[in-house]
Amino acid sequence: MKALRDLSQLLMLRLEENRWTASLERLLRNSPPGGVLISAPLPRSAELTGEFLHKIARTLSRPPFLAVREEGGAKDPLREFFPRLPSPRAAGEKGLAAVARLGELVGAALSLLGFNTNFAPLLDLSTPFTGKALGARTFGSDPEQVSQCGDAFLRGLERHKILACGKHFPGGGSVPAQTSRGLPSDARRAQEGLAISGKSMAALWREDLLPYRRLLPRLPMVLVSEAAYKAYDFDQPRAASLSALVVGGLLRVKLGYRGLALAYNLESKDVRGALDLGDAAIQSLNAGCDVLILDNERSFEVARRAFGAALESAKLSRQRVEESLERIRVTQKRLALPTGKVPRRARDELARRFESFSREFRPEELKIA
Repeated sequence: MKALRDLSQLLMLRLEENRWTASLERLLRNSPPGGVLISAPLPRSAELTGEFLHKIARTLSRPPFLAVREEGGAKDPLREFFPRLPSPRAAGEKGLAAVARLGELVGAALSLLGFNTNFAPLLDLSTPFTGKALGARTFGSDPEQVSQCGDAFLRGLERHKILACGKHFPGGGSVPAQTSRGLPSDARRAQEGLAISGKSMAALWREDLLPYRRLLPRLPMVLVSEAAYKAYDFDQPRAASLSALVVGGLLRVKLGYRGLALAYNLESKDVRGALDLGDAAIQSLNAGCDVLILDNERSFEVARRAFGAALESAKLSRQRVEESLERIRVTQKRLALPTGKVPRRARDELARRFESFSREFRPEELKIA
């Protein structure tokens, strides 16, 4: 049986704290995750952010994924240290050159601070379901445009060796507000809070999946949707991150994806349904996901111990675990590690580049949610 410390590589911890503490150091040493996702706000300065990331990496025995979600727009975490960036929609409307510059600036800033992973680009299509806030985060409603913009943004990140994570597979633009209408009555009761897409397989393939069909060979990671898709799981609707038909069948077999598939929000009952967190974690891994993003130490320990017990009881096969651990090891070889230093001159020069780029956009394009 794999040691619990090895199994913790299958987990990523979302950190809401932004300073180094004895309790955080103890957690990382005792239960070393495969990586961390830093939630906004970042530490008070660029220098403190660099030091914080360096301490995390130094504490963990293997190169960790040091991730943040940086797309530009109003929820841009980099705005604490640099001028505001336009939203993906605003950049997309200006053209592919602007999207490439957006990705390049984001990549340069993340690399300077010490991050090595970005939970972007968003590859969802803009639809009436997305609303104003999410719509500004998309590159547009046309699948071809989203594919081209995603490619341009990726080039910018790749230039600075930042690993990208496309989201939300197989497409979040087709998912309305939470609803269970149109499902069998038993399924409605079991998944009352689950967001569900009613789009057909053909429509998903032609529209939402087009950016993935084009970009998967270049995406080190994919964040799997927390919504259900009736085209794949009609009789027993379940979140895509729990669906062997979506992850194992569509992503792995039909699309031939060899990178990391990530699941998130399993703590939510709307996502996991009647399953407890441990069973949901096992089901997600069995479905084909490799890394689960969890919100706190308690959830982390529940999932880790569930993996160990599932291996002993054969609910989880050693081969399935080894497949994910090998994908993680391969991807970790591409990770740049933080130095802990953020040179003031480099930061100031990058800030001037941010400012020059931002001047090309109207003020409202820099504030849109």
